[in-house]
Amino acid sequence: MIPTVNLIVTFLLMSVTNAFTTSSHRATMSRSDHSSTMQMSFFDDMGKFFDNFGSGGEEAKISSTTPSEDEMADGTYTGSKRIITIPAKTMKMGGLRLYCNLYLMGVQNTPEKGCWKASKSDDSEVNLRYVDLSGSIIIQFSEECITVDRLGSSPSNKYLMHESMILNGFLDELNAIVYEGDVSDENRLLTLPEPGNQLEQARGAISFG
Repeated sequence: MIPTVNLIVTFLLMSVTNAFTTSSHRATMSRSDHSSTMQMSFFDDMGKFFDNFGSGGEEAKISSTTPSEDEMADGTYTGSKRIITIPAKTMKMGGLRLYCNLYLMGVQNTPEKGCWKASKSDDSEVNLRYVDLSGSIIIQFSEECITVDRLGSSPSNKYLMHESMILNGFLDELNAIVYEGDVSDENRLLTLPEPGNQLEQARGAISFG
């Protein structure tokens, strides 16, 4: 059952992603804006579907490799450092998590093959563990904010350099979600409170940024 579901999900997501990519190259400005709205709606609907479909099931997991000794307290892992907090004015959690999960799974070979491994301990977060095990990126989603923590007391310099690449790319994706395309606020997966400069502030907190 699980391999079949994963195959179907992968096919659907690849098909839709290819469709959006193709249309973005060929469409006029008005069609591009319409495509952006459709894309936001698609990820919101798919996120809600998988929230319901995979609730409590293994289908919802990428993997479950978060070590048991890294117990959480007050929403953070013991020994972790909060790097970024992005407050949300509005958030479509299911769609935003799905969109970001796909992005983060896609950067596991960035900038080197096999340098990251994505995992999930639950539906509210995604972890990226670095190949040298000196650190991990933990991205958590709640109705109020998105947070990024670094787990690892002595991350290597190489980890820090690669972490900055991943997080800058992640912020680029959030910037596109928040600002790009002619999409109404009610249809966006994420909107920010005033003054709206939270993403630029977040970049200032990134090592080697």
